[in-house]
Amino acid sequence: MNFDRGRDDGPILAVAIEQSRLVAGFVDRSGEVLVRDRISTPSRDVWRALEQLIRRVMAAAPAELGRPTIAGVSCDGPIDQRAGSVSPPVVGAWSNFPLRDRLEELVGIPVVLDSTGGAAAEAERWLGAAVGLASYVNVLVDRSVESACVIDGVRLRGGHGNAGSIAHIIVEPDGRLCWCGAAGCLTAYVSSTAIEAEMNRPLRRATDSIVERTGIMLGRAIVSFAAMVDVTTFFVSGSVIDSLGDRLMATARREIGERARLPTLAELRVEEPDHGIAPLVAAAALAR
Repeated sequence: MNFDRGRDDGPILAVAIEQSRLVAGFVDRSGEVLVRDRISTPSRDVWRALEQLIRRVMAAAPAELGRPTIAGVSCDGPIDQRAGSVSPPVVGAWSNFPLRDRLEELVGIPVVLDSTGGAAAEAERWLGAAVGLASYVNVLVDRSVESACVIDGVRLRGGHGNAGSIAHIIVEPDGRLCWCGAAGCLTAYVSSTAIEAEMNRPLRRATDSIVERTGIMLGRAIVSFAAMVDVTTFFVSGSVIDSLGDRLMATARREIGERARLPTLAELRVEEPDHGIAPLVAAAALAR
């Protein structure tokens, strides 16, 4: 599909597709949200709900904002950037769903599609903790685990756009079953979805043993990935970090200290960004 990009200083149409909600809006080139609307992610007819949400946002935007000429869209992974398709595990009907083509047909402008982790990483170097950093890994530990890696200013992409994801690093061989079908993935131990399913109660009521195990598994994944890509700065955030707090991070750092034996990992540091970046702004970061 051919597009006339026109102005590159107008608002960005931003869309964030998450397990629990769909968010759409207009974001300006400084990261300010101008118009926003959201709904809970339905269990059925997700595309129809998303289409209606975007139409509502487009109709609600004041005429003086101008029409966006590009859209940034984030979706929980895995994704296939080459095909423009997504397969979020929480949207069963969206296996290899052609999201980019559907959105471009709907809004008539180019759509930049990336994972939630990729969008968050781009946002951190636009407006967040990674401004001015050449290399870092950004990790979101939420209902799912999303991450992305930047090395010498370049985002790792891989064959399909999922390079830098630590969600399916094996942290416990023959361990808990992950939604992907493998046993022992990080996601099966640290995502709020997995933790709450195991405990059958809210995340905030996690026992000390669960918090300890979560920190250990997160630490293992971080140190393994750090050794592989030779990056020593990790930013970690998300609802699991917020809920389990200092206990989790202290355990993760202790595990990293015990396992990071390579001299190149001597400066490995794990930080919590001191401010959150909204998913809508992160999606807009993809299309700057």
